[in-house]
Amino acid sequence: MLQSLREKTSGWIASVIMGLLVIPFAFFGIEQYGTSSETFVARVEAPPTWWAGAPHVWPLTRLWDVEEITTEQFRKAFDDLRQSERQRLGDAFDSEQFESADNKRKVLDQVIDDRIMQMASTRNGVQVSDAAVRDVVQSFPDFQVDGKFNMTRYQTVLSKLQNPMTPAQFEESIRQDLRRNAMAGRIASSDFVTPSEKTRLANIMTEQRGVIAAIVPKLADTAPVTDAEIAAWYKTHVKQYSAPPKVTLEYVDADLANFAAPAIKEGDVRALYESRKSKYVGNDQRLVSHILIQLPADAKAAAISAAEAKAAQIAEQARAPGADFAALAKANSDDVGSKAAGGDLGWISRDGSNDAAFEAAAFAMQAGQVSAPVRTQYGWHVIEVRDVKAGTAKTYEDVKPELEAELKKQSGERALSSALGELTDEAYKNPANFAATAKRLGLNVQTAGPIAMGQGDAVITNPAVQRVLFSKNVAESIGAVSDPIKIGDNHNVLFRVLSRTPERQLPLTEVRDAIIADVRADRANKAALAKADKILAAIKAGQSLEAVAAANGAQLQNKGEIVRGEIPTPEVNRAMFAVPRPAAGKQSPGKATLPDGNVLVFAVTEAKPGDAERVPAEVRAQIMKQLGDAYGVSSAMNYVNALKKQFKIKVAEDRM
Repeated sequence: MLQSLREKTSGWIASVIMGLLVIPFAFFGIEQYGTSSETFVARVEAPPTWWAGAPHVWPLTRLWDVEEITTEQFRKAFDDLRQSERQRLGDAFDSEQFESADNKRKVLDQVIDDRIMQMASTRNGVQVSDAAVRDVVQSFPDFQVDGKFNMTRYQTVLSKLQNPMTPAQFEESIRQDLRRNAMAGRIASSDFVTPSEKTRLANIMTEQRGVIAAIVPKLADTAPVTDAEIAAWYKTHVKQYSAPPKVTLEYVDADLANFAAPAIKEGDVRALYESRKSKYVGNDQRLVSHILIQLPADAKAAAISAAEAKAAQIAEQARAPGADFAALAKANSDDVGSKAAGGDLGWISRDGSNDAAFEAAAFAMQAGQVSAPVRTQYGWHVIEVRDVKAGTAKTYEDVKPELEAELKKQSGERALSSALGELTDEAYKNPANFAATAKRLGLNVQTAGPIAMGQGDAVITNPAVQRVLFSKNVAESIGAVSDPIKIGDNHNVLFRVLSRTPERQLPLTEVRDAIIADVRADRANKAALAKADKILAAIKAGQSLEAVAAANGAQLQNKGEIVRGEIPTPEVNRAMFAVPRPAAGKQSPGKATLPDGNVLVFAVTEAKPGDAERVPAEVRAQIMKQLGDAYGVSSAMNYVNALKKQFKIKVAEDRM
């Protein structure tokens, strides 16, 4: 039996069976034996470039290009936007609102769009040249001196970023940005505005309308308001009549300016001066020029030696009697920022803003000397010191007041920080002792309340404090102590809410007078609008606005011609251009409510076609550019949206 089975499974039939079994294992892979752990926030899958219509079904999904947006990548984009918005909005920035689910999804959608554009560029074989990267880098104003790119300035700015970068890292990030935006950018830049569109827009902008207007005043209503009217109004507007939530709190205004800092010792001031003596004495400067023989970061030994030899030869030429260093720089330097100026870098100080080897060589020379080749990360430099400026020495007495103020501030900051830290720790352990602990630490405790949002002194009404004080978290944790809230340099606020009165509906008896005032205001508005409608009906029946206005007590305004966007208000202006153009000898009436509550009734008596030539050429050019840019952005977004329909996007909402 076994022998027979063995014979049947060792021939061509067995080979076919084994071949069929291999196929799923080849597609699944060994990873299927383990447990997978997905960590992406979003996954973007694109069909293969050679089969755009490939179905998204197994096993063909293994042919698709897959890009994942990790949690870390999403958080970085979200945190970068948070920092940008905080700087833009200042005290108006609301961190709680920023953390909303809707906002997170908007950020993720932007990250997904960026990734799709990057994939599209890669799939279309887009490459970014070194020259394109260099042009972008050199266009940054922060890297320029006197309007020209400066290598030293470039290096200094990058080294002082919040997250310092090397030039190679920065240039790679620029390359990635250019590659990511290449396809969408080309589509945007290829869009244009046709001559007919230009003419039509200019004509619309310059259209003029002759207008007659009259103001129907909103007259004060003094008629009695019945109990039935009061009850009916309260019933239909009940949400308007409520008392806002109020809080009673105790708080600490921890401001360094009002905090008693420990006394400063004379010995500490003297010690600080001695530690900085080199800063106050002999702070020389050098007026330098240089010639750079540039080297890539991955240069081979042979290239490094060749560049050094070239730099040495140039240095020898620069030392020759009558040599013109500026001319040599213009002819040989690879530093595009200083080459045209003969290698001039201006005055430099020994303060670490330049490469350490460069500074060491420059400050080892005197005026008129030329260095041997100096190696930095950019390549080999030949340095000329054109002039020397000796630093001005400052004695201890000269800088003592400055040092005392600095030490006093540092001492106060440390003491205040320590007090805030101890107060926070103690408050978490025993919130009820908040006031006692604060007083023990020398912090003044104040009380306020009951107060509603927007009430209180300048500290309590600070936007940053208000957001926390009336937040949902505080409403749910009465008696707890807040984290320190920064409202200025060395200025923090901590508070403890003692009680909170939630928003409550006010009974009719408490708001009766307010309701009467609101009913009368509503009646006055309706009366003015009714009179305006009566005037409009008369105009439509063939009467002139002048005659109808006089008969109805409306105040006639001066006749005149208007163009789009003019006074009295944008809303009224739009209403005047929204009515139909009048037929010959007719008027097109309309109305609009003014900011003061009065109603403006108007009649358009004529409409003069626009004339593009009346718009100055430079204004027309600017408008057309803005319109073209808007069309371009719209086309680029349409391109991205079209790609989204081809791609498959999966979002893990729970990982955002």
